[in-house]
Amino acid sequence: MILILGSNVSEQAQEYHQLLAHLATLQGIQTRVHVEHGSEKNLTEIYLIGNTKALDIEDMQSLPCVERVVRVSEEYRILGRHKDDRRPTHFDYNGVRFGQDTLNVFAGLCAVDNREHVGIMLKAVRDNGQVCTRMGAYKPRTSPYAFQGHGRNCLPYVFELAGNYGIKVIAMEITHESHLNEIREALHQAGNPTGVMLQIGTRNTQNFELLKIVGRQTEMPVLLKRGFGITLDESLNAAEYLASEG
Repeated sequence: MILILGSNVSEQAQEYHQLLAHLATLQGIQTRVHVEHGSEKNLTEIYLIGNTKALDIEDMQSLPCVERVVRVSEEYRILGRHKDDRRPTHFDYNGVRFGQDTLNVFAGLCAVDNREHVGIMLKAVRDNGQVCTRMGAYKPRTSPYAFQGHGRNCLPYVFELAGNYGIKVIAMEITHESHLNEIREALHQAGNPTGVMLQIGTRNTQNFELLKIVGRQTEMPVLLKRGFGITLDESLNAAEYLASEG
């Protein structure tokens, strides 16, 4: 079950704390709060996980701050579109909208090799009217002897140049949870001149522990690639792993 709260509900509001306190008394039910930050308003959703069949929709909708209630019985509980589900199908990140009615091209370097080539690529991206790119700092390879990117060492100049050329979002594949902190630290030290979209590559689409870790962070959106030879159901459940963590 999903509780959709009224727009711009404050986490400090007394009614919000009353709602959470009531939900904490529901036996066998876990709660998970998700906040979507938009350019004009924030949307707060509370996922009720467990045996929710006994919960009455009208009773839940009468709780403080709750605007609508969506009962979820199908697969893909969070990502799926369910009856009376009017959640937006887009999101905004660092001034760029991603949704059904937008097309964002992530042209860039599969593997970052040097500062000069990064600059040439970002200039070409900017000159062609694009604000998104891809930059492979961490590159998994079939051969252990193949070039696998410069890792954290290239992040400072990648972020600096992205800011210089007006690039808003960089898609960057990660293969280990340590890469999250390296990206955060490098962005902070550079003054946050751009944004990063974390990319889960095809080799890690079913690395469920990595999906959980990436799903728990809330600063950066995630780009999930479809894995080798897996079914549509497996791909959707990989995305559900991300969403179920927040």
